[in-house]
Amino acid sequence: MKIEKIAFLLYLLINALFVDKYSARLVDYHWAVSCAYLLCASAALWLLPRFIRRIGRPLLWLCILAGLFLAAGGLLQYAIDPMQLQVDRWSAIHHFLDGVLAGIYPYGQQTHLGGYGSPLPVWQLLHLPFYTIGNVGLSIILVLGLLLFTVAKTRGIRQSLMLGLLLMMSPAVWYEIAVRSDLITNIMLVCLIAEWLAYKQVRLSSDLVAIALLSGLLLSTRLVAVIPLAVMYGYEFLHMGWRKQLLFVALVAASFALTILPFIFWQGSTLLFFEYNPFVLQTRQGSALSMVLWLVLAVWMVLYVKGKESARVLTTGLVLTCLVVLAFVCKMWMENAWCDLYTSTFDITYLSLGLPFYALHIAARRFEKL
Repeated sequence: MKIEKIAFLLYLLINALFVDKYSARLVDYHWAVSCAYLLCASAALWLLPRFIRRIGRPLLWLCILAGLFLAAGGLLQYAIDPMQLQVDRWSAIHHFLDGVLAGIYPYGQQTHLGGYGSPLPVWQLLHLPFYTIGNVGLSIILVLGLLLFTVAKTRGIRQSLMLGLLLMMSPAVWYEIAVRSDLITNIMLVCLIAEWLAYKQVRLSSDLVAIALLSGLLLSTRLVAVIPLAVMYGYEFLHMGWRKQLLFVALVAASFALTILPFIFWQGSTLLFFEYNPFVLQTRQGSALSMVLWLVLAVWMVLYVKGKESARVLTTGLVLTCLVVLAFVCKMWMENAWCDLYTSTFDITYLSLGLPFYALHIAARRFEKL
């Protein structure tokens, strides 16, 4: 199998897993529903490029698609009572901002399910405009629109149209929209930032300070959010002199620390010593073993592709997926719960981290000559 086919396979399998897990709550023959999805999605992946190549006025079609997609997403969110959701990513952000505006230590605020928030400060504060209108989940609507606009500018309108259709036919994306989750929103934002940096040909050698500061800010959304930039600039970083490497790492750490320090010294803060602080919550799915294995594999992939732009998007998706899969496998091994992905201890929504990159890779490859 050519490596280019991996994006198709993983796009289908991740979405099929979502269909299988959540349809199992509704029907007994959930495997049949998953098979039906695989057949329909495979047919769509074959037919859509042919359709998009033949249509005229692709910009109009893109605007119509984006409008329908975003409107449907917004309506779906408002059709569901957020207090009835058994996913509390939205309330982790909402209640954090409640605390900030009330002058109360925000990481001590519990979600509507009694848990604690894992997003880091920059990501929390970016949701302030959505908090003011009462729905932090709407951030996914804005970021989806920005991603489609960015790809239309950087790669082409037909590529953006294909990307939009792939995201629209993804059950995982609709799940994230429905439960007002910000996980895929975070990674789509980083995806569009990486696309813009690649389009502007921003290099680490000439813009080291800017990239380091940006990396620190992205770390302060979610720790995994820096991975796309690490893949993009990893090969160049590994071939820099050690002084520049140390400078880069120091600037990343300083940028990140400046966003964290106010919450460390907040009156009543327990950020560093609380058993449910965001660092613990963001790393509890994995283990030391899975992290070591992942780092070795990630560095090998970065060195293997040698910083080639043609391989960047797919490699980013693979690095993100490997992180989640290795964490799950190690957890299964330690708990002797092989393939028991239907339990709450295995949050398969983390597999959606790679989806925007697989969808973008497919869209770009289908129309790279246009």
